[in-house]
Amino acid sequence: MAEPIHNLLEKHATRHPDKAALIFKRGASWETFTFGQLHERSDQLVRGLASLHPRAGQRVALMSPPSTDFFALCFALLKLGLVPVMVDPAIGLRNVTDCINESQPEIFIGNTLTHVIRKIYSWGKDSIKHNISISSVERLTFNVQLSMPPNISSIAAIIYTSGSTGLPKGAIYTHENFSAQLDMLAATFNIGADEIDLPAFPLFALIDILLGVTSVIPDMRFPPPAKVDPVKVTDAINRFNVTNMFASPIMLDHVTSYGLANGFQLPSLKRVITAGAPAPVTVLEQAVKLLPHADLFGIYGATESLPITVINSREILEETRHLSANGAGVCIGKPVQGASVRIIQITDEPISTWSDSLELPANQVGEITVKGGAVTKAYIARDEANRLAKIDDRGETVHRMGDLGYFDKQGRLWYCGRKSHRVETRHGIFFTEQIEGIFNAHPNVYRTALVGVEGEPVLWVELEANARNADQESIKREMLELAKDHPQASKIKTFLFTEKFPTDVRHNSKIIREVLQRKAAKAQGI
Repeated sequence: MAEPIHNLLEKHATRHPDKAALIFKRGASWETFTFGQLHERSDQLVRGLASLHPRAGQRVALMSPPSTDFFALCFALLKLGLVPVMVDPAIGLRNVTDCINESQPEIFIGNTLTHVIRKIYSWGKDSIKHNISISSVERLTFNVQLSMPPNISSIAAIIYTSGSTGLPKGAIYTHENFSAQLDMLAATFNIGADEIDLPAFPLFALIDILLGVTSVIPDMRFPPPAKVDPVKVTDAINRFNVTNMFASPIMLDHVTSYGLANGFQLPSLKRVITAGAPAPVTVLEQAVKLLPHADLFGIYGATESLPITVINSREILEETRHLSANGAGVCIGKPVQGASVRIIQITDEPISTWSDSLELPANQVGEITVKGGAVTKAYIARDEANRLAKIDDRGETVHRMGDLGYFDKQGRLWYCGRKSHRVETRHGIFFTEQIEGIFNAHPNVYRTALVGVEGEPVLWVELEANARNADQESIKREMLELAKDHPQASKIKTFLFTEKFPTDVRHNSKIIREVLQRKAAKAQGI
């Protein structure tokens, strides 16, 4: 795809103008928005936006809630060469304020609520020249001609991370990055234009449109994964014969639990893709019962580059789960075509230039890096973050994931935890996922989280929902038995139980270990 990505909408609209791009629920009824309508609506918004005399490359803070007009607006911005700045409101108002002020947008598009908040928090007070809404853009329908369409190397968007592993950072996406990502997703999962997808996030719905795929959206508000209504989701899947679902592990858990409790399956689904964090084995075991005809994939990646690796749940359930239970870490599969993945020595220092001497051999834990067309080259206004995360490899950008892992002899990548979460103890360095996998094998344990306090390892435990009233001392003894033969896990003597782990705001799946570390220190009077 050697062209700006918004051209894909025009192609889909020309070939299949009456094909559904979005099927969504408004009130009690379902509505359809076709590719033809979406393209036409985006052109209307182009004429309105052009009346502001924007310059290609200007940044636009896009703080309007999802709707058909929201998706049309995204394409209107792309057609004009404007750069949407996409910030997840769930990261909190203070972080949103920092992100908007940092990215220096000149145009702010929001609704009544976000405009009120903008005024209260002085969002973009030194940079924003136009404060508008989609309805006001609609009224400005000047007949103008686009004179300078963006090229493939132009910046297409600035997408902020969730901040689950630190401060949110704005990854700079070019049209080339998006094109490579689309090619990789289509090739990895053999996604065809006849697919019907249920996306968990607005960005995935945009990807569907670019792929020519129909999106079914049971709740246009796109609630956080942990608050998704499984009744709405399963009704939509069965009503429209959804073939693909992109979900976080916690959303899959809720949908699976509801489906099995009510005695039905989801036979139309042929593919479920999870991301955000590895899905617990117990969730995968239940999901395969609900999805008799589906392949269940887990993909590894990040805002800065996605996808990187992929694994089928069958491989996890039949083989790698047993290795995880013995301390191997979490198998996240093999690199997808177009992603060059290498393991380098662990260091917290910047690496400016790639050297082959950095790369580690198989079965040695180091930092995971990735190079390829989908890899973003920089963060906006974050020189230090760029120094720490980016390596120049003869003109190509290598992204340091900040994750630790290793390749086995079969070429599979094993995830061992975040680099910043490695626990330095008087017994040596513990890698979180390798330790936790041993204890997660307990039938009453949903997941665990390793932290360190004063040089000693401490394990937090979240029990399965049906085991929350179980005797914790008995479970602790059984967990000690599981770990007795492991040289590191056997050193853990302190176990703390909590009903729910704190998790990231986007996927509701990544554990916020910093919070658990502070709670562990407090629990021990430190």
